[in-house]
Amino acid sequence: MPANADLVALCRSVEAGDAAAAKRLTEWAFRQDREIRELRRRLRKQDHDFSTLFEIVSQTSARSLDLLAMQTYLLRTISGQFGTPKLLIARRLRDEDRELGVAAAQGLRDVRLRVPLESPLCAEALKRRAPIFLDDWPVETRGAGEYMALRELDLELAVPMIQEVEAPATVLEGFLMLGPRLAHREYGESDLEFLNVLGKMLAICLRNEALYRRSIVDDLTGVSSRGHFDARLSQELNRVRTYGHGHLGLVMLDIDQFKRFNDRHGHQTGDRVLQELARVMVRQVRNVDLVARYGGEEFAIIVLEVDRRRLMDVAQRIRRAIEAMRVQSTSGEELRITASFGVACFPDDADDKFGLIEKADQALYAAKDLGRNKVVMARPRSRVRKVDGRNAQALRRRQADTQDS
Repeated sequence: MPANADLVALCRSVEAGDAAAAKRLTEWAFRQDREIRELRRRLRKQDHDFSTLFEIVSQTSARSLDLLAMQTYLLRTISGQFGTPKLLIARRLRDEDRELGVAAAQGLRDVRLRVPLESPLCAEALKRRAPIFLDDWPVETRGAGEYMALRELDLELAVPMIQEVEAPATVLEGFLMLGPRLAHREYGESDLEFLNVLGKMLAICLRNEALYRRSIVDDLTGVSSRGHFDARLSQELNRVRTYGHGHLGLVMLDIDQFKRFNDRHGHQTGDRVLQELARVMVRQVRNVDLVARYGGEEFAIIVLEVDRRRLMDVAQRIRRAIEAMRVQSTSGEELRITASFGVACFPDDADDKFGLIEKADQALYAAKDLGRNKVVMARPRSRVRKVDGRNAQALRRRQADTQDS
């Protein structure tokens, strides 16, 4: 671009009839027009990118406590934004994992990718803290299994989701991986900047989700915690009351003679029993139902939309599955357990949350009195038998009792 003085002189030459000066001025005007158009295009794209990024972050944050909804929204939106049909989110599926697994994918089938946290890809991500093209992967480490796996999936860009905290505590939460763009378009510099910011925001969302999950999930068994159970039971009871129809079932179960079992086989084996028991129960109920660790060796299950007969069927099915369960002790011995069940149904057996728990609890004690490994359905309030003259408050204190259940 000419300096102001040069431009003034050029204009005077044009006014004097200098054809060469007129040509130079015209060429300069055309260049200015092109540059202004390009600047406007870039500003519009930047404005669109910022708006899109803000929308994605807002929507992702709103869904951050619902991992499935967050991942589904993210994949759909990024696919549309960049015109790529292949997307994958890899992250630690459990806090204790030392590798990244596939949390969600789009346009890919039967993906079994595993990326160790000590892999060259993770090391490079923590070093660069920016998107990585597979073509830029260090040649000397391309023999790594994850590189070949990503190539076979036709993925070409790995966006690290890094939680930026003070070194050396910087945490790699995972990767957002993208395949080639349609119409042979390439990822430009502004695209990489967009994805880099997005990756950092997603890391925060994933960490928030993990903290939330930790607050509602029992660490040992992986089922819901007592606090989450209480909140969910209140919520479901309110739903039944609000709509005035439907039923809700509560199953309380307690492992028979678990203290004696722990004393004999050790607490490590006892933990294995609790973990396997939780897995068995989860497999025996629907996704809409809730399995929770109520305390110690006692569990509770919220079963939605069931009457008394169907609730008994569910409890009996779980009881039989536990009876058939086998757990190996730390010494290799194959062990069996049984559990006693108390079940109650709302609104048939109780008017509120505490009454429902009390009814199921009393029925559980009745099952113990009948010889264990049984299911007992609660009776109407006026006819429920009290066990050993104890009231509901005393029943709850049994979790702290050192005597054998």
